[in-house]
Amino acid sequence: MVVFYVTLVVVGLAACGFLAVFRHAATLGLPSPGWLDELSPDKYAPLERLFDPADLASIAAHPACTASMRGRLAAARRRAARLYLSELTADFNRLFRIGRAMLASSRQERPDLASTLFSQWFFFNARVLSLRLRLRLAPLGLAPSRPAGVVEALARLRNDLLNVPAAA
Repeated sequence: MVVFYVTLVVVGLAACGFLAVFRHAATLGLPSPGWLDELSPDKYAPLERLFDPADLASIAAHPACTASMRGRLAAARRRAARLYLSELTADFNRLFRIGRAMLASSRQERPDLASTLFSQWFFFNARVLSLRLRLRLAPLGLAPSRPAGVVEALARLRNDLLNVPAAA
């Protein structure tokens, strides 16, 4: 019974978080016109390495490395990963606002674009929420092995928006 209530609370908090992110993304202005062309998902490539346990394992294998050093290094990598995730989320939200503006200014109904926007927004935010939770729980041994899908989601949304017909 306790598991049910804990699950219910977690799902409720996640729903509130998604709603807050969705509302926040909708209230901010649009980026400059050339921003979409300049955005490169490659700038988030270092995020993959921050989640790579092989780096920490190789450092931990060094005889001069102490447990305290490993802990500080792991904490610093988690802080850096959180910063990358924040910037990645900001860029994704900018893309999302561009997509919403495209929908609003379209002369015709675009259920395909609306569906793409929502599904990619949901997938991205679910993955980011999961990564942030796992980063918080990493000291307990629950660190994610890699940031699966978040950079790809940014790249996919960017490509989808670049390929929207100009007349739409």
